[in-house]
Amino acid sequence: MKEKTLDIFRKIAPDVMGTIRERYLLLRQISDAEPVGRRTLATLSGLSERVVRAHVDVLRRSGLVRFTAMGITLEPEGKRLMPELLECFLRLNNLEDMQQRICTALQLEDVYVVPGDCDSDETAREEMGRQAALLLNDLLTPDRIVAISGGSTMAEVAHCLPESNTGSVVVPARGGIGNHVEFQANYIAANVAEKIHGTYRMVHIPDGMSPSALKLMLQSDEQARENVALAQKAHIVVFGIGRADVMAKRRGLSASECQTLLSKQACGESLGCYCSLPGEIVHVTNNVGISLKDIKQHPHVIAVSGGAAKAEAILAVMRACHTGILVTDEGAAKKILTML
Repeated sequence: MKEKTLDIFRKIAPDVMGTIRERYLLLRQISDAEPVGRRTLATLSGLSERVVRAHVDVLRRSGLVRFTAMGITLEPEGKRLMPELLECFLRLNNLEDMQQRICTALQLEDVYVVPGDCDSDETAREEMGRQAALLLNDLLTPDRIVAISGGSTMAEVAHCLPESNTGSVVVPARGGIGNHVEFQANYIAANVAEKIHGTYRMVHIPDGMSPSALKLMLQSDEQARENVALAQKAHIVVFGIGRADVMAKRRGLSASECQTLLSKQACGESLGCYCSLPGEIVHVTNNVGISLKDIKQHPHVIAVSGGAAKAEAILAVMRACHTGILVTDEGAAKKILTML
């Protein structure tokens, strides 16, 4: 009945749907950043200050937000309604239908699509992180090993993870790349472990080492061997997805390797594996830890990535992955559906 009512509203008042969308996103941004000023809200939402002022005045009169000297905050009633508002918002934007169609087409365990496009809306990235964190939290038990990859989206997952006493063991899924410490898998694993009062292991092996150097390092470092073996036994794997061209540059691939990726039409990368749009793994970097090739041996898999610019990459990797849960955003989902 709810769904039928919402369909009727969409048909007879499509202009109202835009207003509802804007007000929901403002509430979401207030919830994430409170107390927050109208000017900041205008910057975050991309709306004019005049439109923001009109919306928040209505929300204030409805008892959902209040104005303070520090900025705008949610009233208790606003906080209580947020889960219900999200459910309605998903229906209004046909996100449930998107989720089901992508899930069926890619034969995944489940798909979660959050509102917005993280290419232009940071709130969408935060919402993806929150959704993935909730999924991870539901899977945590003291006897489980969690492996998590690096990247800004994984850092958001760690940030959004609720504190608990599950005490799981957390390990990086792969060796490190890049110069941003806060996006390194080791650092993110440590943050997750701190949130859940668990323990963590580190893998101090950079990505892209030669096979001989990698073999020598593993032979001479017993702790590294143990930590890599632990990652390969992980019960839960959480990873991000990147564009092949961006990740090739970040990993410092040689000119010949980049040419190989180009010739084989690689468009997505995850866990050291470069994939073409049909889901074929066309190149694998030399590293230790978890590989997309063996991902099905892990009972619980959560992939998190969004933005329309990454749609091809997400589709390529999830076709290769062919298992687990995908958390993405509306921008990527719409483009994925056009390609499917």
